[in-house]
Amino acid sequence: MDMLKEHGLEMGHSVRVPITQDWNDNEESVAVPLPVFGGDGEVTVKVFQSLVGSLLWISRCTRPDIAFAVHKASRRTHKPTMGDYKLAKKIARYLSGTKTLRLSMIGREDEPKLLQVVGYSDADFAADKGDRKSVTGGLITIDGMPVSWMCKKQGGVSLSTMEAEFTAASIMARELLGIRELLQELDLRFEEPIPLRVDNQAALKQLDGERASAKAKHIDVHIKNVGDFTMRGIIKPEY
Repeated sequence: MDMLKEHGLEMGHSVRVPITQDWNDNEESVAVPLPVFGGDGEVTVKVFQSLVGSLLWISRCTRPDIAFAVHKASRRTHKPTMGDYKLAKKIARYLSGTKTLRLSMIGREDEPKLLQVVGYSDADFAADKGDRKSVTGGLITIDGMPVSWMCKKQGGVSLSTMEAEFTAASIMARELLGIRELLQELDLRFEEPIPLRVDNQAALKQLDGERASAKAKHIDVHIKNVGDFTMRGIIKPEY
């Protein structure tokens, strides 16, 4: 890969995962900071930013499997440490060992068939050890092929897993609405309502009533947003 050669990582050993569960933002932040300027071959802030930029482009275009790891690395570009650079190198080494992984689309039969659009939402509750904000993860597939994905930190601090999951579901519901409108403009037929698979049964139960429970009133707007899309027959939340 040109990216590996550009950063001198083509000879590195491959790894099985791009990031480990025990990687901690807060601990890495106290490591030795990278220098702004340096000699030939020295790792500097610019070198780190260039590597993360390459990884971000790959993640957004063809590799949803590194989205979470790249999300972690990209949040450190303002003041990176050697620990952050090691994370970026690990992601690159993972890509080196998984060069054959690629997105593929299965050919369709001659007879008309409705496209199957499916959305997935998930949340990593209190993922950031520094500010305890959760991270939203989402994926949209058409006939089994990923066409849109995201990994982003949520704006506020969630008080429970259910709140983090419902915030993620609300975000993905809006993403599905955009995909739906695009397919309609292209005059492509698809099955409706579109399934939105949510990884939290407590969050789904909030849709059964007209009002949010006392424990969920602070996320009432997100609940109403998903509920509105459901009532209009746009999406169908399921576990």
